[in-house]
Amino acid sequence: MTSDPYQILKVHPKTNLQDIKKAYRELVKIHHPDKGGDIKVMLEINAAWEILKTKHKNNKVNKIDNCNANRETRYKKETTHSSQSEDIKTWFKNIYIPIDKLLGQIVNPLPAKIRDLSADPYDELLMDTFCLYLEKSKSKINKVKIIYTSIASPSLIKDFSLDLYHCLSQVEDGLNELERYTMGYVDNYLHDGKSMIAEAKKKRKFLQTNKKEWLFNK
Repeated sequence: MTSDPYQILKVHPKTNLQDIKKAYRELVKIHHPDKGGDIKVMLEINAAWEILKTKHKNNKVNKIDNCNANRETRYKKETTHSSQSEDIKTWFKNIYIPIDKLLGQIVNPLPAKIRDLSADPYDELLMDTFCLYLEKSKSKINKVKIIYTSIASPSLIKDFSLDLYHCLSQVEDGLNELERYTMGYVDNYLHDGKSMIAEAKKKRKFLQTNKKEWLFNK
């Protein structure tokens, strides 16, 4: 007889285990020595049954293992996604929001401060008031830098974090230009400082819009 267990049991390779068992039992009824069958044939039938039974059990175990593996992979992805979402929320809460608040305290009062100073830039009281604003603003920028570097931004919002850094850097550069103006009354420094901070205000608005998208749509 052939050594192919499927041919021995006269079943198709895609036959399920239950039908293979039925075929095996039918052959046993015919070829069992007690029924007058050939013992060698019976041994081949038994061997074929054991092979296919073991094969199907192994396939079942593999399917279960694959199913478990897929489930574990899905769980990891869901957990990773959930973890990333929480990290992003934490970053916005502890990093972005405090920084945005401090930046607002710097850029929002600037037009009024410059308007007050423009009444008479050579008035010592007006200049001292403006310099005090600059001093407090630079102190806030130092706080912003400390906050920004306290927690690494999640990988998914690296670009957002970089835009935030550019915004705060532009505010800092603008303050430096304004400070140069107070030391020499060179109008170019005043103009450049105002322009830099105006650009920073636009960037800040852009970040505020993107922040809403990240928190509510991601």
